[in-house]
Amino acid sequence: MTFSGSSAAPARTLRETFAIPESHGTNDYVLRLSDSVEENSIAATINTYVVTPALVEAFDTALSVVDEALRTKQNKAAYLEGSFGSGKSHFMAVLHAVLGHSPAALSTPELQPVIAKHPAIGHANLLRLTFHFLDAHSVESALFDQYLRQIAALHPTALPPVLHSAGGLFVDADNRRREVGDDTFFAALNGAHTQRTTTVDWGALGQGSSTWTADTYASASAPNADPEVRAKLQQALIATYFTSYSRNTDWLPLEDGLAVIADHAKSLGYDGVVLMLDELVLWLTFMITAREKFNVEVQKITKLVETSRGHLAVPIASFIARQHDLSRWLTTGPESGATQQALEQAFAHQAGRFGSVRLGDENLPYIANKRLLQPADAEAVAALDTAFARLDRSPKVWDVLLDGVNTDDQHRGSDSDAFKLTYPFSPALIDTLRSLSGQMQRERTALKVMQQILADNADRLTIDNVIPVGEAFDYIIDSANATPMNDAAAQTFKTARTLWTDKLRPLLFKNAGVLETTADKDVPAGLRADVRIAKTLLMSAVAPNVPALKQIDASRLASLNHGSVISLIPGDQIGQITNKVKQWAAEIPELSVTNDANPIISVTLESVDYERIIARAQAEDTDGRRRELMRDLLAEHLGVIGAQHTVDNALLRSITWRATHRQVEVVFGNVRDHGYLPDETFRPSVDGALRLVVDLPFDDAGHTTAEDHDRVEQLRRTSQDRFTVVWLPSFFPEKVTRQLGRLVILNYVLAGDRWASYANELSEADRAAARSILQQQQAQVRGQLNNAVQVSYGVAAGASFAEGQPPLRSLHAGFVVQPPIGNTLGEAVNRLIGDAFDALYPDHPDFTPPDKLISRGELNVVLKRLREAQSQVDGRIPLERSERDIARRVVEPLALAKTNETHLLFGPEHFATWRSRITQELSRSSIDEDTDVAIEVLRTAIAASGTRRGLTDDMIDLVAGAWTAQTKRSWFLHSSPIAEPLIGDFRRGTTMRLEPLPERQPWIDACRRWNVLTGQNVNDFLTATNVAVFARTVQEFAATGRADRLRLVSTLTRADSHLAIPHDNARLALAQDLCELLDNRIPHLDNIALVDALAGADLHGTDLEAGRSMTTAGAVANTVDGFSLDRLNVLSNAALTEDDRGRTAAAIVDSIVVALSGHELVHPLSAALDKATQDRDKWLEGGIGHPPPPPPEPPVPPVPPVPPVPESLYEFTVDGPQNYSIVEERLKALMAENPGVRYTVTISRIDR
Repeated sequence: MTFSGSSAAPARTLRETFAIPESHGTNDYVLRLSDSVEENSIAATINTYVVTPALVEAFDTALSVVDEALRTKQNKAAYLEGSFGSGKSHFMAVLHAVLGHSPAALSTPELQPVIAKHPAIGHANLLRLTFHFLDAHSVESALFDQYLRQIAALHPTALPPVLHSAGGLFVDADNRRREVGDDTFFAALNGAHTQRTTTVDWGALGQGSSTWTADTYASASAPNADPEVRAKLQQALIATYFTSYSRNTDWLPLEDGLAVIADHAKSLGYDGVVLMLDELVLWLTFMITAREKFNVEVQKITKLVETSRGHLAVPIASFIARQHDLSRWLTTGPESGATQQALEQAFAHQAGRFGSVRLGDENLPYIANKRLLQPADAEAVAALDTAFARLDRSPKVWDVLLDGVNTDDQHRGSDSDAFKLTYPFSPALIDTLRSLSGQMQRERTALKVMQQILADNADRLTIDNVIPVGEAFDYIIDSANATPMNDAAAQTFKTARTLWTDKLRPLLFKNAGVLETTADKDVPAGLRADVRIAKTLLMSAVAPNVPALKQIDASRLASLNHGSVISLIPGDQIGQITNKVKQWAAEIPELSVTNDANPIISVTLESVDYERIIARAQAEDTDGRRRELMRDLLAEHLGVIGAQHTVDNALLRSITWRATHRQVEVVFGNVRDHGYLPDETFRPSVDGALRLVVDLPFDDAGHTTAEDHDRVEQLRRTSQDRFTVVWLPSFFPEKVTRQLGRLVILNYVLAGDRWASYANELSEADRAAARSILQQQQAQVRGQLNNAVQVSYGVAAGASFAEGQPPLRSLHAGFVVQPPIGNTLGEAVNRLIGDAFDALYPDHPDFTPPDKLISRGELNVVLKRLREAQSQVDGRIPLERSERDIARRVVEPLALAKTNETHLLFGPEHFATWRSRITQELSRSSIDEDTDVAIEVLRTAIAASGTRRGLTDDMIDLVAGAWTAQTKRSWFLHSSPIAEPLIGDFRRGTTMRLEPLPERQPWIDACRRWNVLTGQNVNDFLTATNVAVFARTVQEFAATGRADRLRLVSTLTRADSHLAIPHDNARLALAQDLCELLDNRIPHLDNIALVDALAGADLHGTDLEAGRSMTTAGAVANTVDGFSLDRLNVLSNAALTEDDRGRTAAAIVDSIVVALSGHELVHPLSAALDKATQDRDKWLEGGIGHPPPPPPEPPVPPVPPVPPVPESLYEFTVDGPQNYSIVEERLKALMAENPGVRYTVTISRIDR
């Protein structure tokens, strides 16, 4: 990294380019309004004023305010808004001249058009007054006192207005009258027109020959006196006896005083009054800490435009210079809600009553160019043009120089034309000066600071480079004349100065090897760049809301100090500045740097003694804690923070290598120490894992890294290959070791509840500040240590390793390790791990993308589709869109199958390579491929077929599953067929057995028929396993339902016999067919015959009807058994008759016959029997089969009465079917014995 002081070729200095005065004063470019409007100053005021197009608009607005006041006869006011140094006082001075019809103003070409727009002003006689507020006690004291003084100067012979309370004046006058007597008293009073005070000639009373007498005096001093007469008496008293009252602080209320001023101005012949109130808002800002007074005074401003008196004698127009909006201070006060609300309402009220004349920052370049940056000659103009054209216009530099960062509605940045006007001052520097000077006294304007920079560096700086922002630090922060405008700013500046002089400056000078006694302006070019960067950072802390400095980053630091930093690598200024500032931050906790590529850099300004806390915890810096901290730092780089431990306490890290899951075991320790790291520690705990043994970058005194390398050589001579890499760093330099100790202490005191005990000597506020600063240093020191780790472990340049002692040593003969490669230690570790597995398993499939893990779920998707494809005649199946990428990613690199745009291809030719490998390995193990093959044997054969392939267990199981499908084997667990397992479910004891397969069509038919018959879903992929599982499922089902099916046939046979139903009916025939198929044939068939039998079985019914018969056999049998067929006898007997009841009985019996004869799917038997039972009961009650009653017949002669029959002839109990006939026999007997008699049969239930 190099730094520029001046360009290689001679360049013009600032003095050779600009007309720079030999001397300058504190008041240069600072205009005092009252002085600038004096008759002898107005010409110079206007001559030095630059009228820009924006200012023309501002004058138009201001003149419109006056114009409207004159037209409406009402008071008007406007804020003159602009930042510090924007020219508010100068603007008011020129406005004062325009309103006074000054020839110098009227002859200004830029102002002539706007003046012509307001002809009424040209004919108006306006009383123009200027006011300063910084030393005022109240608004009234400033306005009224300065009014009296200016009126005395403008009109020496006029009597002054009475602007103070007069109650005490008459009391004093009465006392004087008693002392001197009436003659003397009135003689002096009537001689007021000849009297003069020491300061003012009050002139005559204005009443000609009027004199005061006892009567007129009494009348004028009475409470109900005419105000005008009363005022004349007050003026006479003040002019004679009580001249001190003209400076009385007991002023009238503002509203009343303004009315008096209007009356007085009119009496002097004025058409209106214009008040130019400079520093009013600034005065209120200084008063902000005295909130009670502030609240009172700030609300008075509204009285400038509002009055309860209606129209005043003449209108008053007021212009108030405003640097900032006072309403933003509202939230900082302790006032009650009611007070806050009152203030808010007052500000809102003012906002609606006051106009706004804006003096934007866009005027400053024009002003600076005309008043400060005038080229010395034509050659200077050409040189400036050339230098400006050479500037770097890359966006990252140009936007910053144009102040184009952090733009918003309030800050829009600048443009190239404005930049050219102020070159070599950039818009960013000017905006920074303007914003920062707002926190200083009013004399510290941007123009003033720019003048000082030019004068002080006239012979040192050239125009070839933009003036760096860092050059402004001393003028803003460290000038002897710079007095901050409030205590908070003063403390901020003091802290910034202390941080520079006590910490940053000594560190920078020490690093550069320059004596601290050297002045900043005399340091070498390299250190000068550092100084500028550091001072720019300090300014960003003093004014964090300045757009150019807000959240400043390394790129903006370089751009703001454009030309100061020149990197050895073009375009690497950001990296160079970042590294440099990070080094500072490790030593100075007030600095903090984020971890971004273009980091944000911040400075904390707090005056608190945090080193006292560090000193108290010095004893906590132990070797043990340093080692623990170092392990934690390394663990973060190696990706094992919070990792699980292996059985020998190594940290376990899971990685994805070539899309497969691998394990890395990390051990930290002192390699030379056999007691700490025994030989077993250098061997992985599981096969296939990589062990990484990492030494620490320091050791006890007297030991060197050579001892660690000797231990590695001893391990290599054992001739035992270990898949292990040892990482041996160089030792930290002393400075880094101290930083490690510092971080140990910081971590200790900032952890948990310890902070309270270590910081208990600080106040609560200082405690919080100290914690924040130390937390910043904690982060920065940690960052510096991480950088040192990169160097020590050979990732970054800076460490030296002895010949034959590289940082990485392999204990595996097949892995020749290369030096660490990567931008960070983490990247180097990842590269090392990948290289190690590449060396161990060079033939492993190249799955893509390699960093995306192939999950077990994805492997199972592939396995399912391979099995499905194998069941097809041509070995191909279409793939869903979501499956194509998965299948293509797995099967082709693994050489299991092929894929095209839409299909998976898994024929024998596609699996031939793997089948050949497995056959060879089984043969080497003397295993006959045509016999049952255990899963453990198959896995071993697959793994042994290519040890350099390094397949994972899941990948091996995928190959095993594919081989089993391709060889048409069934899966058995402990001699029982099982469904084809998925990866993850391959259990020990599982064997794969060769089995013949049925023809495809009978298999499909059988699967479909079985699904219809039972509702069971069947895997219809034609594989040996699926056939075996299917056969076992059918046989188990048949065995489970055998008893119900046999009982169904038996009960149906009995029922049919009872009702004389032919035995070849559909229900019974189907039940017999199912018994024959499931109970007589299937139990004795092999798998293929079973499939054929089920597919070809001829049943008396559809598959749906058969399925219903099978699944309801037990329930139907129970229904038939539970129904007493004898209950139908009465219906059967009645059905033999030809009457209606007989026919009804026959229909009921027929419904039962139909249900028993038909299929259960069509005629559910339980429902049919329930309905028949209900119909029978109704039939027995007579509710079914009775004809409707005949129509009434004509009356017949009466017949002799029938002899009465006993009410109850029979009573007997029926408790079973065997007694049914008794009821019928008794009824028949009664009917025969008593023809023509009707009987009622009542059936009563005795018990349940």
